[in-house]
Amino acid sequence: MTLTEIKQALAANHLRPLKSLGQNFLFDQNICRQIVAWLNPEPGSAVVEIGPGLGALTELLLDLDIGLTVLEIDKGLAAYLRQKFHRFDNFKLAEGDAVETLHTVPSASCVIGNLPYNVSTPLLVSMLELDPLPRHCVFMLQKELAQRLAAAPHSKEYGAVSILIQSYYSIETLKSLKSNVFFPAPEIDSVVLRMDLKPGTPGFSPEERRAFYALVRRGFSQRRKKLRNLIELDSDRRAEELSVSEWQELYRKLK
Repeated sequence: MTLTEIKQALAANHLRPLKSLGQNFLFDQNICRQIVAWLNPEPGSAVVEIGPGLGALTELLLDLDIGLTVLEIDKGLAAYLRQKFHRFDNFKLAEGDAVETLHTVPSASCVIGNLPYNVSTPLLVSMLELDPLPRHCVFMLQKELAQRLAAAPHSKEYGAVSILIQSYYSIETLKSLKSNVFFPAPEIDSVVLRMDLKPGTPGFSPEERRAFYALVRRGFSQRRKKLRNLIELDSDRRAEELSVSEWQELYRKLK
């Protein structure tokens, strides 16, 4: 959708971008096509789109031979999307908070979306509790969060969410996005991030992944303290000094 089409659709349906929901609509059509191409879902696969907004990515995805379920929390946008795409047999909509509805829809091999800045981390953590995990994900998200997800040990960005995501996914930043490709323009820069499920990921159940994340968060709860003061570990090392695999080994030892 172009910027003009976005503004017309909002006005015609008495809608407006809600800052409380982190709504910023991408209107650069070339970038939309790139994002869908980067996901490249296999024919016949199930795809979930988080935060479809006015359907800029949705309409491109529906042209593919896939089954698409979109998750939308905004009631006005949900009604608009139902009307716009009702003729597509491969379109389904789940209305509600994506953190919760993600667990109520059929398993998907691919997940895509423009993640709202204020709930990106909870959404990613919720996705890591799915079983099976999606194989491929392409997200637009805040540049700062993308740096945290891909951070290496000993860096200030490295934290609990870095370890959780890197335990299962390889991460690649595909493109930086300036604020002027969104309406309204956010106050921060965004990136397009691809996450691919690693072969031979640790065989933790969803419940174990939740417990693993809780352990790591406890280790990072006071970054300056040594781990011996935070968890059951006789070590002078600090949380950011342990690699992802070392955290996994520690969890297996303590569980």
